Amino acid sequence: MKVLLPIDGSIYSDRAVEYICEHSSLRAKTDTVYLLNVQKKLPSEFASKIPNSEEILDEAAKKILKPAKKALEAAGYKVKMKVAYGKATNRIVEYAQEIPATLIVMGSHGHTPVKGILLGSKTSSVLASTSIPLLVVRHKFYQKPGRTEVGVCLDGSEYSPAVLTFIKRRLPLFAKDARFHLINVASPQNGLLIPEVSAFGAPALSSEEFEKEQREPFFKIAKPFENYMQEKGHEVVEALLTGDPAAQISMYAQEHNLSLMVMGTHGGSSLRIMMLGSVTMSVASQTKLPMLLVHHDDPTLLRDLSKAE
Repeated sequence: MKVLLPIDGSIYSDRAVEYICEHSSLRAKTDTVYLLNVQKKLPSEFASKIPNSEEILDEAAKKILKPAKKALEAAGYKVKMKVAYGKATNRIVEYAQEIPATLIVMGSHGHTPVKGILLGSKTSSVLASTSIPLLVVRHKFYQKPGRTEVGVCLDGSEYSPAVLTFIKRRLPLFAKDARFHLINVASPQNGLLIPEVSAFGAPALSSEEFEKEQREPFFKIAKPFENYMQEKGHEVVEALLTGDPAAQISMYAQEHNLSLMVMGTHGGSSLRIMMLGSVTMSVASQTKLPMLLVHHDDPTLLRDLSKAE
């Protein structure tokens, strides 16, 4: 596996480096970590007036890259460094394709939705510009005691099969003792279906029937995944919740000491704050967990999904 780790010398990218260093399961299956630092090009009118301007930028980049390389190598990784020039998002996406990267890991701030684009403009732009899975580390990593608990959010949509396919294809990324919590949140009956006959003349659904209908897509994809994971020696827990999705997921993550959240995303324009989907965005704002975001249109996942059909 090839991991691309763009860093800019900020505390956020330091957290991403730290996260990778601390994960032995990731280290065991990673061929190389590709460190990338992108320097902004000086306008030509200024560059011409500064002798050796590119050498100065190159040296500044290496001051950022070398400590990260040293830390990763001490943790057992093979590391390659690269300095690029221009717009960060473009260079990151181009280099990810060139490698080609299996996973992109980025550190990002943890702002709430009202403060702007949740994951930061650079991370959001990368997410919108490539279908490669993206692991976002937003807070300082602390190794939690006990087994590794992984939350997997499934709503039965087109994004859910891609998430499960990614986990199966990249199972070695997760700890050997990882327990997977398949989280599904149903909406409570809002009272519109309570009368004995609906407005359309059909029998109204009971609360149980209403919930069962919502969960049906989840069970359809969850059961085969559970069987597969049990064969591989991993425990799977079904977390059937009811209420506001973001609030319920965040509460469950805290109560069950989750250490990672895996969610699907449709990507979209980086100019739209809703690009992650409202639930994903809200969960991200309410939890400090690292988030692994999987695109439903990842070409490698689409091939696997077509074979399964």
